[in-house]
Amino acid sequence: MHRWWQRARRWSVLGGLVVAGAATAADAAPAHWMAYAAQSGEALSQRLSNTGDPRVERLQARLAERKDPGAALTVSLWIDATGNIIDSRFASLGDAAADAELRALLSAAPLPVAPPPDMRQPLNLGLSLIPTAAGDTPIP
Repeated sequence: MHRWWQRARRWSVLGGLVVAGAATAADAAPAHWMAYAAQSGEALSQRLSNTGDPRVERLQARLAERKDPGAALTVSLWIDATGNIIDSRFASLGDAAADAELRALLSAAPLPVAPPPDMRQPLNLGLSLIPTAAGDTPIP
């Protein structure tokens, strides 16, 4: 199986939507906001698929224990001027420890680029969390 497909099966960040408190629809968001959302989504997808990170392993294990292991949720992120995720909000995964692991992973490191100064926050991204299938080879 190709490495990119394994990563896509484990975690995917679906098309980023930039939405402010009063609601800026994705189709009304400026192109540079959408580009930032896509870039941030890719960075978070890579972070969440790093099976060398013990937090990813723990979150994967907790998701695999669930009756319905797949989870699709919207994550709202507040990002400071240096690219640090300073707050994240999402519907509970049904397990406080899994919620804490996801929150820790999201804020583990700054995003590669700071948000555009004029971008409204929060940045809302759709996440599809799928535990590693048995027999998948970890991505180095």
